[in-house]
Amino acid sequence: MISSATFHVISTELVVGAFSVSGLCFTLCLLVHFGLLKRTEWMDLFDNVAHFALVFGLAATPFAVLSGVSSSPGDGLSSPLLVNKMFLSMSGAGFAIGASLSRWRLGRRLWNSATATRIHCATGLAACGSMLLTASAGGTFARGESLLDVFRLPYEQVLLFPFAISVIGLILGITMVAMGLKRLNRASSIH
Repeated sequence: MISSATFHVISTELVVGAFSVSGLCFTLCLLVHFGLLKRTEWMDLFDNVAHFALVFGLAATPFAVLSGVSSSPGDGLSSPLLVNKMFLSMSGAGFAIGASLSRWRLGRRLWNSATATRIHCATGLAACGSMLLTASAGGTFARGESLLDVFRLPYEQVLLFPFAISVIGLILGITMVAMGLKRLNRASSIH
């Protein structure tokens, strides 16, 4: 049996690797979209790899989160840095779910609209960025250093909202999910 700390390292590397590949492919999709990369026949490859890696990283995320919480010293989320890691990983998972569902729902038609392409790539890149920031915070927590130390990110500060703002955010989130589900049942306007 391996320890939860070792399992956390393994699952974290899977998540970081998958999201890195996905982010690279979303970037290449944007370069094709803007005409900076002339090999348009590669768009199918970039599209498929970006979404496969995104879903794979999303599937590995719960293992990384749960093993990270169980292997952290103290009572779970006892450090502001760990709270930021949880916030960033859940944000990344939300962006990844949104990008995956929109690609699954719209299929290849997603790439036919310039606006949809830009929003979709931005969502995929936001998912990748959130996960890479999570990994950077983990490096800071475990080793006291990370690749992003040059930016001096405030990992030790947690953005806390008053209760009323949290309730408003929860209501807005539930409303947006309900509206999204309602729109999923209608025909898409992107052709």
